[in-house]
Amino acid sequence: MTTFLALYRGKTVADAKMVAVTADPELVAAVAAHLLDTPHPQGDDPVLTTIERGRRAALRLITRETGHAEE
Repeated sequence: MTTFLALYRGKTVADAKMVAVTADPELVAAVAAHLLDTPHPQGDDPVLTTIERGRRAALRLITRETGHAEE
């Protein structure tokens, strides 16, 4: 499975244009690890809590997979 990052720039999300894309495993792992290190909001909505748990689980898997990509 390919995991990649894309960088967009624009005045708004709707106006943004892609300026770069990379599938570099080291960069992907670094960004995923950084996102895992950022505090995640605690909320009362069980649906949003479940989504956040799933997002963080996916980031952990990506970090593990990309860490082994060079071996």
